[in-house]
Amino acid sequence: MRFPADIENALIRTCLALILYPGIILLIWGCSDERTISQLPGAHPVLWMEPQSPDFHGTVMMQNGSRSCAVCHGEDFRGGRVGISCVDCHLTSGACTACHGGRDNNTGAPPDGLHSEIDDTTLAVGAHTVHLSGSGWAAAVTCQSCHLVPASMFESFHLDTGATAPDSVAEITWQGYADGGGAVWDRPARTCSGTYCHGNFDGGYGSNTPVWTARGQAECGSCHDAGTNPGDLGLIHQLHLTPDGLVCADCHSGVVDSSLAIVTPALHVNGVTDVLAPEQARCEECHGTGPDACTHCHGGADNLTGAPPRGLRGETSETTLAVGAHTTHMEVSYIADAFSCDECHLVPVRLSDPGHWDIDSTAEITWGELAGGTSQWDRSSGECSNTYCHGNFSGGYPANTPIWIAPGQAPCGSCHDDGTNPGDLSGRHRKHVREEKVTCSECHSATVDAGLAIIGKSVHVDGHKTVAFGTRQITYQNGTCSGPGACHEPEDWQ
Repeated sequence: MRFPADIENALIRTCLALILYPGIILLIWGCSDERTISQLPGAHPVLWMEPQSPDFHGTVMMQNGSRSCAVCHGEDFRGGRVGISCVDCHLTSGACTACHGGRDNNTGAPPDGLHSEIDDTTLAVGAHTVHLSGSGWAAAVTCQSCHLVPASMFESFHLDTGATAPDSVAEITWQGYADGGGAVWDRPARTCSGTYCHGNFDGGYGSNTPVWTARGQAECGSCHDAGTNPGDLGLIHQLHLTPDGLVCADCHSGVVDSSLAIVTPALHVNGVTDVLAPEQARCEECHGTGPDACTHCHGGADNLTGAPPRGLRGETSETTLAVGAHTTHMEVSYIADAFSCDECHLVPVRLSDPGHWDIDSTAEITWGELAGGTSQWDRSSGECSNTYCHGNFSGGYPANTPIWIAPGQAPCGSCHDDGTNPGDLSGRHRKHVREEKVTCSECHSATVDAGLAIIGKSVHVDGHKTVAFGTRQITYQNGTCSGPGACHEPEDWQ
């Protein structure tokens, strides 16, 4: 029996729909709001949860991107229209180790790689275990040292969610002391450079570039010298290890023993130079405890104060910051008595006092009472400013900024007027010197003579204005002159 043409065409379309498009019907049924919530892998291939299967959900996501999961499980992967949370499953299945890591540690670092790599010659695996499990020479490094660590698997920077599929590449983001300043990861060459951990520190081998996928990249002596060439270590290692015959353990006994074996991994590669001598007496065999002991490392070339010349690196020239005008200040000069070290520095009682044994070997400036609290030191220009000693007092030249490494920085008249322009001085100097023709020595006879030579160095640049009239019977008190030798009736000096 033949049906009319319109009925026949309708029947054909119905049959084709039933034969060719059952997937559409099932998809609509599977994702409809009315569906019965299924348990995995009901809505997915049978081998959806089998890591070795090409249908494994991790493999599929790597191929198609995490956005394919979000269609049914929601933008935040917490259930969406199907009500099944990816988050809950991964949190209860070992979090990080559910996708990678866990074969020989529980940090979540490989082995395994996301593509099932387990060999340490692959980029995904490499030296993860050595870094994250710790060793006999260093404590374990945290994941945060090299990567951003997500609080949840589904943070955008972790899965690389977005318009494109994830590239499964773990980006390097140096953090903490791992970055010695300018640390760089070269993925094609598989090398790290500029990392603190492998030598980019004071006295280390900053050019060291360990290969991530090769073994033996942190042998003793690869990050810093192990005593063979102590001059490479910086500071005064060469002085101690060569002529004095010390070994590393003499000063770093808490870190290493006499055979160079690391005894406390937590104190090695920790961002700090741990100087832990076995006992203070070992240092004092050479250094002693008094001021004269300072000359064992610096000073002593022309005075016994412990002030250079001789800097810690052997400097003896006055044009170097380590030497500069130390001798001029520390010995009696033609204008002043010797100054004490504590006018510019903290002076240690013992070698190990805090602030003395610093890794940068820079002598910090800590102004004393005489120099004054507003004094300043500009290391870059080598200048002092606002110091009492060079003019920062009433009647002085406070704008004077002597240069530490240049000669002739304190000639007469550089800190205060010497009678040429007496109006620059405090009080009534102008009236006495210019109008009454009184000389400096007539009122300051204990300090200066008629030729302006300093004769009382102990009372010059001492923090006080010493007024003395020689043999004349004059008394100076509270700003007034009085007595039978006075030139006038008592009057206020101001």
